Amino acid sequence: MSQYRKGYIFEKKSNAHIQGILEKYKNLKFYSIESRGSKGIADIVFGIFNKETKRRTWFGVQCKRGYISGPEKKREMKKGQDLNGMKLFFCSPNKDKKGDLLIEPSLPKWIEKWMDN
Repeated sequence: MSQYRKGYIFEKKSNAHIQGILEKYKNLKFYSIESRGSKGIADIVFGIFNKETKRRTWFGVQCKRGYISGPEKKREMKKGQDLNGMKLFFCSPNKDKKGDLLIEPSLPKWIEKWMDN
């Protein structure tokens, strides 16, 4: 299987996982856009809308099947904010739980904070 195909499958799995997280919030509407093979800041962009407050925002997700260092994550997150005004998250396989995905920083914590403001 090619590296492109492996990346494609991982992005699909990441998108489905994040949609599962977002579906738990009753006052939240959302959509996602996947950017195949791009070299941009995010592999997936999510638009979210709080039906109660009528507020909307968006965030990006960078999918990485391999290791990415903490300093590299911080640089990319700063770049996403500076260039696009985008909150950026990283999705990678959870080494502690096979088959599970890890999202950093915590997406549910960020969503709850955003919805409360």
